[in-house]
Amino acid sequence: MKKLRTLYHFARADFLQRTRSYGFLITLGLMLYVAYVFVPPNHSAYATMTINEHRGVYNSAYLGSLMALLISPWLSLAGFYLVKNAIDRDIQTGVGQILAATTLTKPLYTVGKTISNFSVLAIMVGVMGIVAAAMQLVRGEDTRIDFVQLFAPLVLISLPVVAVVGSVAILFEAIPRLRRGLGNVVYFFVWIAALTIRVAGGSPLHSQSNDLFGLGVIMPAIAAACEASFPGSTLGKGSFNLGINFKNAGEYWDLITFQWEGLTWTRQIVLGRLLWLGVSVGIALLAAVFFRRFDPAQESSRRARKAGKELSSPETIEEHVVPDHPQTATLHPLAKSPRFSFPVMVLAELRLALHGVSLWWYLVAAGIFTAGLFTPVFVSRGFLIAAWIWPLLIWSAMGTRETRLRTDQLIFSIAHPLRRQLPACWLAGVIIALLTGGGTGIRLLVAGDQMGLVAWTAGALFIPTMALALGVWSGSSKLFEVLYLLLWYLGPANHLGEIDFMGATGSLLPPRTPLVFLTLTAVLAVFAVAGRKRQLTS
Repeated sequence: MKKLRTLYHFARADFLQRTRSYGFLITLGLMLYVAYVFVPPNHSAYATMTINEHRGVYNSAYLGSLMALLISPWLSLAGFYLVKNAIDRDIQTGVGQILAATTLTKPLYTVGKTISNFSVLAIMVGVMGIVAAAMQLVRGEDTRIDFVQLFAPLVLISLPVVAVVGSVAILFEAIPRLRRGLGNVVYFFVWIAALTIRVAGGSPLHSQSNDLFGLGVIMPAIAAACEASFPGSTLGKGSFNLGINFKNAGEYWDLITFQWEGLTWTRQIVLGRLLWLGVSVGIALLAAVFFRRFDPAQESSRRARKAGKELSSPETIEEHVVPDHPQTATLHPLAKSPRFSFPVMVLAELRLALHGVSLWWYLVAAGIFTAGLFTPVFVSRGFLIAAWIWPLLIWSAMGTRETRLRTDQLIFSIAHPLRRQLPACWLAGVIIALLTGGGTGIRLLVAGDQMGLVAWTAGALFIPTMALALGVWSGSSKLFEVLYLLLWYLGPANHLGEIDFMGATGSLLPPRTPLVFLTLTAVLAVFAVAGRKRQLTS
């Protein structure tokens, strides 16, 4: 009982600390807007869940299921990055060292943090349910609210999802190598893989698999209701679409509606969903195995530990012993201040950005450069997609390095930091973009692809400018890493020309897209300068 009481108070204290922040309130406001977007009226430019031009009537059962199926993938991504700062926050604030001196065990710590993460995300799931009830009245297709059918999908589908996400966030933080930027990138691709893996049985319309996101639980019942009302409506590949699907300009969705009264939540389904809660607890306990309990000796890198051993050796200690007899020191006069050299500062920023990068990183970058240079243009564009994801963690440090390394007071006190250091940092990021993607750039130049070269140039300028602006304003690398990964995946990787900032779609690229991103680059540059001014005056 004492351990349970300790666990409760520890999780409660962490939960209250998280919810008493402006970031939490902003996220709740965003959730309200997202919930509103998820329920479009008929004759709208977009739809969120369709089965061959059909959808259910907006009653409690359908809206609750709609919210659960849409919010689960969305929160599994955004929620992870929202709560993935529990252990790191304790390290930065020094609370971790205090907790390490108490009797709080590692399993209690990781499970308590997982419960706190789950509670934060569960509030957002609850907000989605409240908004769903409000939207049912606003749309007015069926105004009789059935709270059981409305909240059952959110409780049994979405809550197990956020429980797993909260525990995975703690696991990533417990592993030092995955605690920061690398973990953010790895999780994004894990999330993509989890969404793209086909559930057992083929199409989600007919699968009875108890998958994490609940498609195999809810969709067969909805599909059966649609088939009963409109025979043949569920046939054909790609008949089911989940997400925000837009029509072409000037076209609208006029969906045929059918009645669905909800899913019968059998004992087998409920136990299958509760199983994911057990998985969440298991992951939290696994995190305790990797958690180092804020021990600096174990948290540090192998190189730092090696240096510490060398420093503690008898020979090294003897060299640092202060002699008994006093020594005199001569101070030399200050030399004349040298003239400022902007290229030298750019080189210094470039060296800082690439500090600690391994030889393997350079070898891979060189391989991508060479492949982009000597392959056909359409293949070279594919290598550009890889080239401009490879330096992601280098770009994400732009604008945040001074705060993260606690050198901001030193850097911001130099002469003209706004006119010198900030442009130098930005130009260093541009140089990295030019070098890593240079193979494709040269290939486009040789091939005479002017449109492709303009798009390539726009991308080389846009990426570091976005990184600098978001880093300066957020003070963290996480915001850029998440937004850039989404933009990179949806645009260049999936050849969506409207947001392809590097021209990977080739001839399918809309001519206005490079101009849009060049304009956005200029806007972000202004925001970066404004953010740095705010830092200098605060």
